[in-house]
Order: sequence, then structure tokens, then C-alpha cells
Amino acid sequence: MTAHVKLLLIFIILYICIVGTIVSFRHYHFETQAWDLGIFDQSFWNTIHGRVMQNSLEELPNHFGVHISPFLLLLVPGYAIFQSPYYLLLIQTIALGLGALPLYFLALNILQRKNFALLISAGYLLYPSLHWVNLFDFHEISFFVPLFLAAFYYAHKEKWLWAGMFLALSASVKEDAIFAVLFAGIFLFLFPSLLSAREIMSKKVPKNARNRIFWTRTRIIGASVILASALYFFLSVKVIMPAFGGGLLRLDRYAELGGSVSEIAKNIFLHPLFIFKIAFTAQKLSYLFWIFFPIGFLPFLAPSTLFLIFPGLLENLLTAFSSQFSGMYQYDAILIAGMFVGVIYGIKYAMSQRRAKEKWIYWALLGVFLIGFFFRSPISPFSFPFSLLARDERREAFRKMERLVPKHASVAAHTNLIPHMSQRPHIYMLGREPAPADAVLIDGADYFGFRTPEEFQKYADSYALSGKYNIQTFNERYFVFLKK
Repeated sequence: MTAHVKLLLIFIILYICIVGTIVSFRHYHFETQAWDLGIFDQSFWNTIHGRVMQNSLEELPNHFGVHISPFLLLLVPGYAIFQSPYYLLLIQTIALGLGALPLYFLALNILQRKNFALLISAGYLLYPSLHWVNLFDFHEISFFVPLFLAAFYYAHKEKWLWAGMFLALSASVKEDAIFAVLFAGIFLFLFPSLLSAREIMSKKVPKNARNRIFWTRTRIIGASVILASALYFFLSVKVIMPAFGGGLLRLDRYAELGGSVSEIAKNIFLHPLFIFKIAFTAQKLSYLFWIFFPIGFLPFLAPSTLFLIFPGLLENLLTAFSSQFSGMYQYDAILIAGMFVGVIYGIKYAMSQRRAKEKWIYWALLGVFLIGFFFRSPISPFSFPFSLLARDERREAFRKMERLVPKHASVAAHTNLIPHMSQRPHIYMLGREPAPADAVLIDGADYFGFRTPEEFQKYADSYALSGKYNIQTFNERYFVFLKK
């Protein structure tokens, strides 16, 4: 093991320890939410009790009807041993931290510079979007980052069996990840020389025939990935998800473009000016700046690598759902791996310029990584969540309320309470329970999920005046209704 790899392992361990501590404190202090930690924790808990990926929080009773994520089943054995939301938060942190390893070896293979490979991996661990993805609860799409980086590394090494396995795992994470894998196939098909120059320049191929080769092994594999991804997407949205009572339920976020995948695709091609107006608003341009600035806009020096992030960018820029282009949630996970592949090839291009000096490129890149981290990361010294270390009346009240609820009672509660009580068959957001719950936990100052305070008051009164519940009150603000 070289000194650079040892240093990288230290960086990864530091990342896992620091971010793992923060996400654990966030959960302990009721900063996690029903969407999405509560959903996943209940789904995993139900799975180990024989109800595979069922939950009572989403639009449908089975998560696979909302998102097709068979990869999650690989995490179930670990959850069976450590049955806690902390398992989900920490396994996600570990996976994202370990993404730096395949990125390091990919950069080393392409650039043949250990110092640059280490710097790029360190830049990945400092990348603000990675931190936002990691801190906001638990999401299946997070695992796409290390899996796709591993797939690309093995593709560059021309170890196609391993590359295929990691591409399949990447696609199994979520239905939109399938599109990212499909575009990876397009990348392999269109730009095989970036990965398989050795194959084309093989001594077995006559020199005068090399330029006439079209169906190289890389192109064949690229075409296979495209076809397999298209087939898997079709089966997912037309067969598997409908079998669970669902389908593509998030198309309402693209209502301006149409009501179906085919209609949206048609409008994208037929009305480019309209698409341009939707995709490049002031807020979305700011979003683009803050995802590219912390990596020095390097992917634009290697435009072919933009194929790897094209579907994710399209997904985030064409939506009317503002969280997707805020840069502060899980939605950038689909981009991060492709962005850093673009960083590697962008550096390679910069190094190829006659007047370029590697030392200048190295220090400029280090500066960009640090500036991006300090000004955009939620764990930088300027925005570190020190509030997690302070005492808070609401947290203490929630802790008392949580202890009063019987283990198997059906519960209706605020979003921040749900991940702490999700290991039961029935738990709901306040106001969304199909029938009166056995236990209802209310913070009288928080009407999130209700349109008005009056609607919230009417909801609370329906329990208080029913005569069927014992009521416990804390600080004249927090109420626990327990069925008699």
C-alpha cells in the first residue's frame, strides 16, 4: 500500500467519522424527517417482519410501487442485525466516503499522477453536493455514487464483467438511475477511445485497418448497456412498479412538459425554446454555478463526459419542484460520479496543452476545492451545525412524548417524530391517518402539513373533544393523546 493510498484512507475515515457523527446527532435531535428516513426505516422494519418494503407513509403501501429500488434488499441483512435508523444513516455515509477509492484509482489510471489522483479524491470528499446528499436523511440514490464510480473504473481497466456488475447495481438503485446507466452506455458507444485505446492499438490489428474498426469490444458493450437499460426501464415502469400498484408517480413535477414520458420526450425535442426557458431561470443558473464551481467547471473541458450527467441535469433543470434544483437535498446524487469523471478528463485535457504547467493546475484545483467547501458546504466552519450541540426545549419535549407511546400502537405525529417511532406497522403524518390513531403527538406551535392554523386546530380538537383519549401536556404546547 503506497503512502498516497494510506493518506486517502485517512481522509475517508475522517469523512466517515465527522459526517457520521453529524448525521447521528441530527437524528438524535429530531432533525430527520418522515420523508425520507421514516419511510425507509419503516420499510426495512416491515421487510424483516415479512412485509417486503411496505410502509404506511407513502402514496402507496409498497415502496417499490413508488420507486423501483431492488438494491435496497442487499441492505436488509445488515438492518436485521442493527435494527435502527442509525444503521441506514451510517451505511449511507460509509458508502459515500468509500466512493473516493474507485475515484482515486480511476484518476491514477487516466492521469498517471498519484498527487493528482489524491487531490481529486480529496476534492470529492470536500464536494458540497456530496455533503448535502449525505446530511439530508437516507436515500437509495446515494448509493449510485460509489457504484457508478466503481463501474467506470472497471470499464477503464477493461474488466467488463466487474464493470457490468457495478453498472447493473447502479441501475438497481432507482428508476432514474437506469437513465444514467443508459447514457453511460451511450458514452461507451460514442467515445470508446477514451476507455479502450489499447484495444484499438493492439498489435493483432493491422495498422492500415485500425482506423476502419467500428465494432470494438467497448462499442459492443456500450450498445448492450443501452439495450439492457432500455429494457429494464420499460419492465420497471410498465410491469414491476404497476405490479406493486404504482408507476412513475413524480411526473407531476414536470406537468409543464406533459403528462407522460412519451409526451415529455416529444415536447423536449419539438419545443427547444420552451425547454430553454424552463431550464435556465435565474434560480437554475445559480444552481448550475454552485454545482460546477466547486470543481472548477472542469467537465466542460471534456465535453464528452457531459453525457454521464446529462440525464440527471435534465431531470433537475426541467422540473418545477424547487428542491430538485436547490442543491441542498439528495437530488444531486445522480450527478456526482459523472461530474468527477469529468474532472479527471478535464485535468487530462488541461495537462495536454503546451503552455500548461502541472504545478499551476494542481494548486488552482486545490484552491477551487477549498473555496467551494468553505462557501457552500453545510459542514464548513462557516455553516457547521453547532446548534446540534445545544439543548433545546422542543427536543426534550419530543423525547418525553416518544417514551409515552406503546410499542405497537398506531401513531400520528409530526414529520420529525416519525423516524423515531417508525418501527411499527402503522404510523402517519398528522392529518393523514385513514382512521383515528391509537396515539397522536402534537406540537401546538407547528402546523406543518396543514394549510392554515385553523385547520390544524380543528384537527387537534377532533381528538381532544372525542372523549376517547387521555391527554398529557408538556409546557402548555406539546400534547400526547393516548386512546383509553
